[in-house]
Amino acid sequence: MSDSLTPKIQAALQRGDAKAAEDLCRRALVKRPRDAGAHLLLARLLRARGDRSAAEVALRQAVAFDSQLAPAWRELAVLLLEANRADLAEPASARWRKLEPQQPQSAFLRGHVLALLHRFSESEQEFTGIRQIAGIATSRLGLVADALARRDLEAARFHAERLVDWLPQQAAAWDALGQAAAAAQDWSTSTAALRRATELAPDDLALWQRRATALDAARRGGDEPIEVRERLLALQPGSTAAQEQLGLALIGAQRTAAAVDCFARLQAREPRNLLAHWVTFHTPALPCFANEDERSTWLHRFTQGLALFECEDVPAETAQRILGSVTSFALVYQDGAQVALHQRHARVVRRLLDRATGNAYVDIASRRITRQRRRIGIVSSCLYQHSVTRAWGEVLLALPRERFEVCVFHTGARDDAMTQRFRARADHYTAGIASFSTWATRLREAELDVLVFLDLGLDVVNQCLAALRHAPVQVSTWAHPVTSGADTIDYFVSAEDSEPAHAATHYSEALIRLPGLGGCFLTPEPALPARRSDHGLTRLACAQNLCKLHPQHDELFARILAGAPATTLDILPAASPEQVAGLELRLQHKLAEYGVDPARLRIHTTLPSETYRHILAQADLLLDSLGFSGGITTLDTLWQERALLTLPGECMRGRQSAAMLRRLGLDELVATSADDYVDRAVALATAPERRAELSQTLVARKHLLFEDRAAANAFADFLHTVQPRNEHD
Repeated sequence: MSDSLTPKIQAALQRGDAKAAEDLCRRALVKRPRDAGAHLLLARLLRARGDRSAAEVALRQAVAFDSQLAPAWRELAVLLLEANRADLAEPASARWRKLEPQQPQSAFLRGHVLALLHRFSESEQEFTGIRQIAGIATSRLGLVADALARRDLEAARFHAERLVDWLPQQAAAWDALGQAAAAAQDWSTSTAALRRATELAPDDLALWQRRATALDAARRGGDEPIEVRERLLALQPGSTAAQEQLGLALIGAQRTAAAVDCFARLQAREPRNLLAHWVTFHTPALPCFANEDERSTWLHRFTQGLALFECEDVPAETAQRILGSVTSFALVYQDGAQVALHQRHARVVRRLLDRATGNAYVDIASRRITRQRRRIGIVSSCLYQHSVTRAWGEVLLALPRERFEVCVFHTGARDDAMTQRFRARADHYTAGIASFSTWATRLREAELDVLVFLDLGLDVVNQCLAALRHAPVQVSTWAHPVTSGADTIDYFVSAEDSEPAHAATHYSEALIRLPGLGGCFLTPEPALPARRSDHGLTRLACAQNLCKLHPQHDELFARILAGAPATTLDILPAASPEQVAGLELRLQHKLAEYGVDPARLRIHTTLPSETYRHILAQADLLLDSLGFSGGITTLDTLWQERALLTLPGECMRGRQSAAMLRRLGLDELVATSADDYVDRAVALATAPERRAELSQTLVARKHLLFEDRAAANAFADFLHTVQPRNEHD
């Protein structure tokens, strides 16, 4: 513009009077409607006041009247990007790039647009040409944030991965990759990138916090979460939240004694810290207990702890933290069904949930199920290669498509071949790390007929979800063989052969008994070749979880080793070194009392699956745990053609091994009392010929435990006919 209005427009802009400048600009365009510069200035004024639509019209007028006006093409590309219209920004960015090829900004914008269109190779060519220019790498960091804001996870990952190549010693680049990977729920990459970021910037609190969040989302146990939480506590000395999270990380790493001590110190400083109260009464310092008195004391403390929360008015934020901490896992491993305690615990969880959500959720109303093709929901955090899916995977995957619409809600983080099988079978599949409220919304939007909670008690999110009614019928299963205690769970699906006659009293739910062992177990990999024990020693083994090995086992193991001097005992408790040390210390007393050399006992920490299988194959005789027997471990043992001795317990969870042995016609491996257990173990340990005969029997009969479709068919029939429980009351 060259007329007399130009200085007036400039003066209006200098004094900040955009309206006057716009009016003057429009007057100029009345005189010179084809003035591209005036259209460009008007567009800038319109964009500044938020009228992007009118600004776009003005910019298109500008380039129409002067196709060589590079600033107009740049403004148009930027405007369209701001409107999330990368496809339309592409030709504008290309035109500017052609008009001003020496301008680094044109290459940068062009690369940005191409990345949003996922033309990554072309995009990187643009960025490579300007890589060495000062400020470009820092500006590109902003593109990661921009792509994440657009929810364009591929573009964010693209920029972040290139940036760690450009800036391998810059924490910001690794942080960008960590955030991009986290947005895609690629927790392995996220944790690795954020690990490197914290190495490069060890005092950056925000980086450590993001790393901790990624580890939590990945459900990562072990030492790394502890190291991160310790560092966060060091960066925030005296922080209650940091100490709480350190305690929970210790529990995740099976360092339970250290966790209890951590929360005890927090309680000493803050006697009213309710999360510390909750965690300490739920968590034994040693899951298998140092002695029976300690076990009895813990159960009493658990009961007292529930009483506190049955009447405590817990603030909403505190209730949220409590619900995200621990489940009632340890209660499952105590003697008896403990139905009343499980019911009390379930009511407390519901009470806390109502406090945490401000009573935002109510149970759905009961309705009769009328769909011909019923909609079945399956909730689990363990839909990967896990004992839960080995027990129940084939039953669920066999649900006929013509009878059932299957909706799978995988609340865990792992993904493997088993996960992919569930994804392929499901009519609707949802997975990934999400909040309770997100999962609750998903369950309700699905409008399910029956909801199956596969493994209640193993996951805090599922524990909360089960406290509400999302479907007319809700079911739990023997994948975690204990009552839920929740009024919202109608049926417990168990196994006929594993339940005692009076089993109905062991559940708050109505008991459904599937035929046989209650599952359909895939034939495992071929059995490993057995090896004879070295030096003439008989190798005994107990391959049961630490939580099952209560102090009552000590005398049995000591008596067996004393009665069969040419034996050794391997215990495989899937435990941390700290916990193994506690179990070793406890066992030493009984070994000494019976004159058994402690060198004959070996307790292993958590082992790789291949090592575990080799130890089973090398054992001469397996000793089952009392009260809570083997399940999948017993299947593994019998498949390896190793004899296993068991003593059935009171509840289903203590009778699974006995059910398998009786199915194989091996009643002689089912003891009738503790003394009988010892006598049979000693007899078999000193009778290699009989053990060889038992192995041959297993060779001939073990197939009877596998590929039995009766339970799968019965479960499908149950799902197809079941109605809300109140219709039958």
